[in-house]
This record gives sequence, C-alpha cells and structure tokens, in this order.
Amino acid sequence: MDAYFACEPVLKSFRQNALHLITRVRCSTVAYAPFCSVPTLTGRGRPRIWGSSIKLEKLFALAADFPTAKVWLYGQQVTVSYQCFEFHWDSPHQLVKFVLTQLPNGRRLILLSTDLCLTGPEIIAAYGLRFKIEVTFRQLVHLLGSFAYRFWLKSLPTLPTWPSNLILSDYPQAVQTQILNKVEAFERFVNLNAIALGLLQIFALELPQGIWANFPRWFRTLPSYGYPSERIAQLALQHQAQMIFPQSPPSLLLPKFLTAKLASSSSPDMLTFVA
Repeated sequence: MDAYFACEPVLKSFRQNALHLITRVRCSTVAYAPFCSVPTLTGRGRPRIWGSSIKLEKLFALAADFPTAKVWLYGQQVTVSYQCFEFHWDSPHQLVKFVLTQLPNGRRLILLSTDLCLTGPEIIAAYGLRFKIEVTFRQLVHLLGSFAYRFWLKSLPTLPTWPSNLILSDYPQAVQTQILNKVEAFERFVNLNAIALGLLQIFALELPQGIWANFPRWFRTLPSYGYPSERIAQLALQHQAQMIFPQSPPSLLLPKFLTAKLASSSSPDMLTFVA
C-alpha cells in the first residue's frame, strides 16, 4: 500500500482483525529502539516506554554493505540491495519490520511489514504487486462496475443519511441478521465480478485471434503486442451472446436469465455481463 496508509490508526485496526500490512513509509520516518528499563532507577513523572529514536534515512549510509537478492518487480527480475531492521514504530509493545531497499536505478524505498516472519525479498516482491492490484481495482470499477451494487433487501429499511452508529452489536438481532445478509450479498457480487474479470483476461491471452475475429468494431491498426484488452474481450462476447447462450444446456438458469435480458434490450452491445 501507499505511504498514506502507514499510520497508527490503520495498523491498530489491522492488528485488531488479525491482519498484516505491507506498505511504504516516508524516508523521513523515525522509529524507536526497544527500551530496557532499569529497576533500580526511578524518577518523577510517567515511566519511560520508548527507546532511543532512530532516523531510518540515516541507515542508508551503510547501503554499500547491504546484501543483495533477485526479486520480481513489475514483471521483471531485478537485483536489489536491502537490509532489515525490527524497531518499534506505532506501539511500544509490538515490533514492526523495516526493509531499507535500494533499486538498481539508485532509488531508495523504506518498506514496513507487520509480519515479522517474512524475509526482506518476500516483502519487496509483495510490495511490487501493488501496481497489479491497483490496475485490477480500476478495471473492476470502470469496466464491470463491481462496486456499484444496486440491490437492497425489502425487509431492511433505507436511510436518508449515513448511519451514525456503525457498531453492529448495538442493533437488535433481527437487524444484525439483515445487515450481515446484505454485506454477504455485496461481497458475493464483488467476487463474481472478480471472477468475470479473470475470465476476460484468460480469453484475451489464450484466444486473441478469436476475440479479434468477433470484435464488432473496427480498428485502423491493431496493437503491436497483438493482445486485446478486457474491454475488447467483453464487447466480443456481448456481440456473440445471442448465438452462444441459446446453445447452453436448457437446465441452467443463466441462459434463461440472459435470454430475458437480451429480449428486453434494444442493443446487445449495451449489456454488461458479470458472470
């Protein structure tokens, strides 16, 4: 995740839900060493809980002695220099792992992981997946409308504004069940769209010639790499929907549902299939 999410409230919420976070932090980040109290020394005021402060950026002065490793970043294998440190940051009682990373082009990154069992190369490779994750979310939002869930439970009344109380246990048991059913339906809707996006990508990679042959539009020139996008694969499937789905087994509910949608639609290109 981006450095914007590297803050105490986010880490606290992740820990409460037994989740781990891998993110980038700013180069100006200050961590704290573990503090060892001396029982014989006492003084006024609250007892000290933080160790000495450490400016992580200054640790790059030892970059020449960092070990190297080959990791996959953005689709290619590169050799990076890294060094791992375990310091306190958001809590004086729990450690986090910082990975000081120097890329082949000289760019320096400081990564944070709440999972102390991961190695430096594993954390770097996991952070490198961020671009693919962001592109996937963009496609889910703009191509399939995966988060535009429009259905609502008839038994669950709608509210004109956002509810002020978001604590589930404060509601009656019947309302809790309705809310959980609503959330489960939303999650299933998103998961089905993710499966649909994966199928579009498989069709585009494995059957590019068939996709281009059934594409209902016209391109003056095709991409040099020859692979269609998810949107082009979607349009090609929509163009062939009236011929493909009637050939499906009559016992399936999906052909009946799609046939009804095709009959009520004036243009098959305006349909959006999510499964």
